[in-house]
Amino acid sequence: MKNSDDLSNKYCGITIVEDEYVIKSPENEISFSGDIGETLMKKIDFVGVRLLYGKLKFNKPVPVQVVNDSVYVEMYFSLTGRRDIYFTQSNQSSLVAAGYHNLYYIPDNEFFIVPSAGEEENISVQIQFTEEYFKRFMPEGHSLFSIFLNKINAKELSVLSERHLQITTEMYTLLNDIVHCEKEGIIKQLYIETSVLKLLLLQFEQCESASIVRENNSIKQYDIEKLTGVKRVLEENISYNHSLAELSRKSGLNDFKLKKGFKELFGITVFGYLHELRMAKAKEMLQENIKTTAEIAEYCGYTYVQSFSTAFKQKFGLTPEKYRKQERPPQ
Repeated sequence: MKNSDDLSNKYCGITIVEDEYVIKSPENEISFSGDIGETLMKKIDFVGVRLLYGKLKFNKPVPVQVVNDSVYVEMYFSLTGRRDIYFTQSNQSSLVAAGYHNLYYIPDNEFFIVPSAGEEENISVQIQFTEEYFKRFMPEGHSLFSIFLNKINAKELSVLSERHLQITTEMYTLLNDIVHCEKEGIIKQLYIETSVLKLLLLQFEQCESASIVRENNSIKQYDIEKLTGVKRVLEENISYNHSLAELSRKSGLNDFKLKKGFKELFGITVFGYLHELRMAKAKEMLQENIKTTAEIAEYCGYTYVQSFSTAFKQKFGLTPEKYRKQERPPQ
């Protein structure tokens, strides 16, 4: 990683050129610290698959140029912080908010990532496949995947899902297992590749479900905007014990439209979604190992620690304390 003097003014910033830090070992890690902020980049390479784990914390929005040595298909997961992605040759952009993911075909040999600046770290996981490796898993005869495959064959930038999709708790678990896998040698490779394929399957299933919902839903555009607003309220206030009546009043939707429309649009109930948000946040806070279980329970909207522990165990199969002991915080 180095300061770039040859970028245009529009994209002046930091340059990451993968060939410069590729070494013979399949795993590599680099870091950078300076006046603009600090970064940590971890790369794991296998035949046909590359994993990139990035932690960026900048004091101001600084474009990061990513230069690749080949065309690839990429699963992109934004764990914390939002990212604006600019594709140079395709002249397109994509904004990925924290907690969301998508699948891209990227024919551009360079693109720019502009992470949000401030106190919060921007953490992402990118899993890249060569075209040959990826095409083995493409479902045949499905309209959604056929369109994506046609774009690949035409060498055109493409995104599998029209809307970015939320990272599920199952996906978070797999991502954590992949990034912090402590196995060695061929066992590590097999473990990571198996987990990556599970992630790809989950992504395919979620994209397919979202496509079916969009094709079949009868929700008016103005109601979609209201329902999206309710979803945002839940995401920004997971500690609060929302009531359906209050959410209906704030959104301007009656109880029936809110319940039916939310499930139809997002594939989950209002309070089912809030529960998923709380469990994902609880898991993250337990991994950080800073707050007590009681503090985490309160933050996640639980009055009683026992109720929180029961809900967590039902979701993940372990009590919060047992989960805390078996996990180590991200490095």
